[in-house]
This record gives sequence, C-alpha cells and structure tokens, in this order.
Amino acid sequence: MNIEVPKFISENEIAEYLPHRGKMLLLSRITDYDMEHRIITGEYDITKDCIFYEKEADGIPSWVSFELMAQTICALTGIAHKLFGRKILPGMILSVTAFKTDLEWLKAGKTMRMTMTEDYRDDESALYNYVGELFVAGEDEKPAVTAKISAIEIESLEQLKEIRGRYLE
Repeated sequence: MNIEVPKFISENEIAEYLPHRGKMLLLSRITDYDMEHRIITGEYDITKDCIFYEKEADGIPSWVSFELMAQTICALTGIAHKLFGRKILPGMILSVTAFKTDLEWLKAGKTMRMTMTEDYRDDESALYNYVGELFVAGEDEKPAVTAKISAIEIESLEQLKEIRGRYLE
C-alpha cells in the first residue's frame, strides 16, 4: 500500500510522522525530503516555550541541536513508514560524533534549518547513520552546527536487548 506524503509538512501535520509530543516535539515543519537519496530538511522555530529555553541567554544551548537533528531523522523514517503503510516506530540516538559549532546559544526568535543526509543503513537492525548540518535561517550560509548521528528504530525494549546482545557482548 503506497500513500502520498507532501514534500512540505506543516507544524499542524508534523506529529503524524513522529512519536514526539508536547514540549519534546522540536520540529516545526519539514520543507523537503528525497526518499531516493535519503535526505531531509526540517525547521524549528525557537521560542521561549521551548523545553530547553534559558531566559538568561534568551535561547537554547547549542548542544540541543543534536536533538533537533535527530528529530529530523525521525521525521524521514516516519515519512518512509507512512509511504509504505507501515507503523511509525520510535527511535533512539546511539551516538553523536564530529559535533562542531562556534555558537554557544541558538537564540529565541530564530529559525533553525536542519539538513540530514543518510550515510549508512542496515535494514536488518534498523541502524542508520546520518551527516547533519544546522543553519540559522536567514543568516550565513555556512552551517552553524555539524554532526554525525547514529540512530536505531526499535519496536520494543526486548528488541533493543537482542540487538545489544548481538553487537555489544
């Protein structure tokens, strides 16, 4: 069963593709994706309502950007599942490497634009590696943050234990 998913997904529709809810939903919209090349671009509008907002800095710490990137990855896998009529699964970050930024804070009132490109996938274990770039929309076209993120989709904690046993013991 194939379903169409629009290339632009608004804030009102984004929750259909992610398991995150409430203040832990850190993605405002999807602006584009390419399933063939496994690339997605999403945006997050930083507001004072953000769970990570710190009044003294009028923003969120730049390290939170890896969660913005991870939720963008989650949206791509959610879109893929929706396109093929499958259940959307929760994911977990396994590692964040090569994290680079010159920013200490991502300021309120700004929009962050995340572009994530799949670098590796293992369909059997549902393990994915992505290279990510975060830009402050409307500012310098050089990425404000770059990182590599490894993530995994799981159906249950038992599945995670099985995978852990297979790869880590």
